[in-house]
Amino acid sequence: MSQATSRGVKIQKRKTQILPGDSRTARKALQKRKQDFLRRINYFSLLTAVLLPLCAIAYLIKEGLSVLPENPRTRWLGVIYYCITMLAFTAGYHKYYAHSTFRIRSSLLHVFFVVFGASIGLGPVRVWAAMHRAHHQYTDDVDRDPYSIKRGFLWAHWGWLLKRPKSTTFYKEFIEQEFPIVSGDNELSSKLTTGSAVITESDLRIGNALETYEIKVSDSKDRQRQTLEWMAWQESWNFILFILTSLLIPTLVAIWYCGDTWVNGLIYSGILRMFVSQQLIFFTESICHAKWLQVTIPSQPFNDKNLLVDCLNPIVALLTFGQALQNYHHEFPHDYRVSSLTWAFDPTKWFIWSLSCVGLVDELCKTPKDLVMQLRIQQKQQVLNHMRSQLNWGTPLSKLPMITAKEFNRLCQSAAGQDRIYIVIQNVIHDITPFMDQHPGGLALLQASHGKDATKAFYGGVYGHLTAAVNLLATMRIGVLDTGDDEGVWRRVAREEGDVDARDERQGGQHRSAEAA
Repeated sequence: MSQATSRGVKIQKRKTQILPGDSRTARKALQKRKQDFLRRINYFSLLTAVLLPLCAIAYLIKEGLSVLPENPRTRWLGVIYYCITMLAFTAGYHKYYAHSTFRIRSSLLHVFFVVFGASIGLGPVRVWAAMHRAHHQYTDDVDRDPYSIKRGFLWAHWGWLLKRPKSTTFYKEFIEQEFPIVSGDNELSSKLTTGSAVITESDLRIGNALETYEIKVSDSKDRQRQTLEWMAWQESWNFILFILTSLLIPTLVAIWYCGDTWVNGLIYSGILRMFVSQQLIFFTESICHAKWLQVTIPSQPFNDKNLLVDCLNPIVALLTFGQALQNYHHEFPHDYRVSSLTWAFDPTKWFIWSLSCVGLVDELCKTPKDLVMQLRIQQKQQVLNHMRSQLNWGTPLSKLPMITAKEFNRLCQSAAGQDRIYIVIQNVIHDITPFMDQHPGGLALLQASHGKDATKAFYGGVYGHLTAAVNLLATMRIGVLDTGDDEGVWRRVAREEGDVDARDERQGGQHRSAEAA
């Protein structure tokens, strides 16, 4: 112990002095972080998804009102308007604009989709559909998937909407790539009209075929341009359309038809209806992407390489408006259905099918049953292969050493003093010593077969052993008897090992879905 310590002298640490320059740098860094935080807030989403619902709930608590309106007409208005706006979003925003699962034959549907889809309060269809495509293309990528579940449950459910991503340049370029802004001389106009596909005299013999192709391409370009024009128009008027469909229409209908107050119309059919719709849409990106959430009864019948699941809990199907089967949807995104199963709860599918019956839409994309079954079988094979790899199936025949008859005889003679028993079944040598005390036929029967070919006795000469006994015997293999005729052994190798490695062709990463493959 030093003298200073023994005398009780306090040793003080020298305080680090903050220089004026360092203080200014720290303040600038803090100010920059605040500015970045404020810049990344999506104020429109903050208004529609947080502030308005909080105000509505606070009003109900203050006035002591129920979450359901007392006026039955207002109650029915909320239910009907909820279904109308949800169908405009799921069939329009999602199935048509994001995935092109059908073709629109009437501009009235564009009006319905972009006008009433805006009432959900999730922003312009052009931005939402592009972000949804990015989610499909970069599923579970924490940097490029806008609402990756790997960033947390709350982020996937709500956070992505309230806070813009850091990589704004990437998403801006992605949106422009998926849905470019159209103009009068946009490049979307068909190149067939600019001379790039001019038909010469030598092409006259196939003129009819080219003309048909030209008409189809021109029609496709026109439909694409029309879609982009409607999306651009809605983006320009999105806030006005939101005010109209989320606030004004419910309020006016509640006053004139329901005979209720304007406040009840605004609160119940307007804001709370919007809030419930938003939450049900968010559930598909959070609950249906949470592989670990067992209460949803998760299943991955088509792909288990990601966190997407088919939620088999019927309550989840109701909570997501029939969009709970995300494992299927991400493998077959261009299918207008959420499942190939006829009985699956899917109001959006019924709505689109009804529109096709009256001629408002056509060319409904429907995944062939064989393709669905193929992928289901492949996934089951992957699961079986994984389970198989965890079990002891014995040394594979192809890896066993070849043992000549002379070497086998020496092995049997040396085993006499070691109380070991070796038998041959189908030219494969087995050391059955670990099982000799458990054999139902007794030890004497096994000792009588020592050093001999017991194939006939094993397969029915003495007792017809079943598959379980065959599997147990395989774990006792030690070598292959070299008799000069190995055809039977190699047939077994092909049968046992040839179909084990059923590799997933998409595992290499070149395909993100079954449709892409």
